[in-house]
Amino acid sequence: GEFQTFQHYFKQINLSRIMRQFVVFAVVLVALTSAVDLTHKSCGGSAAVTKVFSDDCSDAVCKLKKGSSYQINIQFTAPTGLTKMKASLAGVIAGIPVPFPLPESDGCKACGDTCPIASGSSVTFSESLKVEPSYPAIKLVSRWKLDTDSGHVVCVDIPVVIVS
Repeated sequence: GEFQTFQHYFKQINLSRIMRQFVVFAVVLVALTSAVDLTHKSCGGSAAVTKVFSDDCSDAVCKLKKGSSYQINIQFTAPTGLTKMKASLAGVIAGIPVPFPLPESDGCKACGDTCPIASGSSVTFSESLKVEPSYPAIKLVSRWKLDTDSGHVVCVDIPVVIVS
């Protein structure tokens, strides 16, 4: 009887060690693949957008929690040489773009301070979006733009949902 109890206990210890290793493995795997590709569509930029992603979102349509910040990344191929760009964000509500403040309106700085950017270079436009507690809980399209004096380089519509 006592030997069987010991065997049973030993099997439990072994099983819990295996489970612990599996959980650690699963957590590491999730951490490695945390960047989520976001649903998006072009709204007329000259650059080829190659990827739109965020490490802070868990779904393709990001749920933005009030009071939190989200890093949005837009990877694109420079259509021409770029020396100066302006970054902007608008929430498109009922078809009307409402400007939202960005922490970095200098497009070159938002692209990692890489200007001048050579034509054909792969560039990542990264901005942090602070969701104020006063924002209404609604579905909307966030419109991200990088502009030069001669027009839109990047214009991407990303649907989001603001949640309490």
